[in-house]
Amino acid sequence: MFNITFNDVKNTSHGKVQECCNSLDIFFRDADSDIITISDTVLCVVNAIFSIVAVFSNLIVLYALYKATSLNSTSKALLCSLAISDLGVGAIVQPLFVAYRWIQIRGNLPDACTVGIISHIVASHLSAVSFMTMIAVSIDRLLALLLLVQYQSAVTLRRVVIVLILIWISGGLWAESWRRNQSTYSIISIIYIPVCLTLAFFSYLRIYLLLRKQACKMGRNVNPLKCIRKPNYMNFSRYKKSVTTMFCLFCAFLVSFLPYLVHKIAVAISGWSTSTSVLFSVGLTMVFINSSLNPIIYCWRIAEIKQIVLRLLFQCRGISLSSGKAHSKALFHSSRNQVQILPPEPR
Repeated sequence: MFNITFNDVKNTSHGKVQECCNSLDIFFRDADSDIITISDTVLCVVNAIFSIVAVFSNLIVLYALYKATSLNSTSKALLCSLAISDLGVGAIVQPLFVAYRWIQIRGNLPDACTVGIISHIVASHLSAVSFMTMIAVSIDRLLALLLLVQYQSAVTLRRVVIVLILIWISGGLWAESWRRNQSTYSIISIIYIPVCLTLAFFSYLRIYLLLRKQACKMGRNVNPLKCIRKPNYMNFSRYKKSVTTMFCLFCAFLVSFLPYLVHKIAVAISGWSTSTSVLFSVGLTMVFINSSLNPIIYCWRIAEIKQIVLRLLFQCRGISLSSGKAHSKALFHSSRNQVQILPPEPR
């Protein structure tokens, strides 16, 4: 009934494979194969290690965010979105990246093309989500300072969730643009990434100038913490800690994305070569490693997250936090984000 021969099927499959490979061939077409093999081998090991770190650390952070009570709901929603995208990078993107590069080293072209396309599409999606969420965090902190007491009514959990849904949808469209047109994707990246980073930077700069102006108004002899008792003021001490935490996340994000941005500019100027191909792989790896750095910053800067994570780690290691016949629980003392496990008080 169907006049289809084995050669027709073979030719059709070959055409699909060739179409799939054309999107990836440009990355390494003009590169030295020996150098690419060495760099890919090293990056496979690095990504395999950080994939495990990203998965476990972000799972722990998500649990800690679920248990945390000191963070407001909007901040928790933004951090949860960031942790979920980071978890996706560690659980999906990095294993696919390792598989893609390792299959490519072994010379199995059809499998390498398929895994490579999936890896790049998912990586583009999750990286775009992390990128836009980080920008949303910087704008959120600026709005908290500008709106003061109106912040809670203006920036609600429902509105933040809507923004996060739009971010995830935009990330999917961004990934689709990579598959459709590489040149358009690169041009947009060169323009879009610096503009968004500049927006986030000026948001933090604006926050710094406003806090400095507020400190000048209070004067040296005025305790800023006294404004906590007044209903028309916000808790500036707590706010400054949250801004510092988010700015540390932004700096880590900036350092991680810088090699990738430099690669895009270098390719636009000089085209693809061995150096730009290696820089491309290193840039992607740096973006992926950022998913392992963010949980470390959470635990370093947010005292309650640190407490919950330490308690969970002690429980996982089988170390009892109780002692004596009364089984008194150990106390967690936090001072300026430094957590100390205190022995139980004697009775």
